[in-house]
This record gives sequence, C-alpha cells and structure tokens, in this order.
Amino acid sequence: MAVKISDTALLKVIQTYKNAEKICKEAGITLKTLQTRVAKLTYKNILSNPSDIVGLYRPVSNRVKLNQNSIIIPKTKLEDSDFDTGDTFEIDIRDSRIILTKI
Repeated sequence: MAVKISDTALLKVIQTYKNAEKICKEAGITLKTLQTRVAKLTYKNILSNPSDIVGLYRPVSNRVKLNQNSIIIPKTKLEDSDFDTGDTFEIDIRDSRIILTKI
C-alpha cells in the first residue's frame, strides 16, 4: 500500500535530500511516483528546479562490478572526481580491498 504524502511534505523532503533514492525512502514512494509528483509540482510552479534532484530521471548506480575481463566503475560514482576517460591507474590488492592510484 502506497503512503500518502502531501505536496508540502514532499517538497520539504525534496529540499532536504535532493537525491531521488533518499527522497523515495523517506517519503515511502517509488521512483515512478516521485517522477510523477515532481512533474506535477513543476507544472504548478511549486518546484522550480527538478534537475537538481540527483537520480530522478536517470539511473544512479553505485555498484562496482567485476566482469570476466574488467572492473566496471559507473561514471556516476566518479562524477565529482578529477578522473577523466582514458586515465591509467596502478592497482594494489590488500585485505579484500582494491586500491587504484592514478598514474
């Protein structure tokens, strides 16, 4: 059963977290419901910048995956770093940790 949350309460949660996953968890709604409600709030001119909500319209993956030939690190995990496409790294494996050092 979906939790009913008012527009005012949802707006406060959005302004507090600005992260779709956290907003959904806090408000007890699905991502699809959040997208619909954000569209409604934007249409009513209650919410001015829906693009500030991280992960609202694109998947945000924080999972690093080990493939047969590589380790896949999603770009979203590296967005706020100074890493660029094509950077090379040294790898060190210690105590179940993989440490990458930019060369």
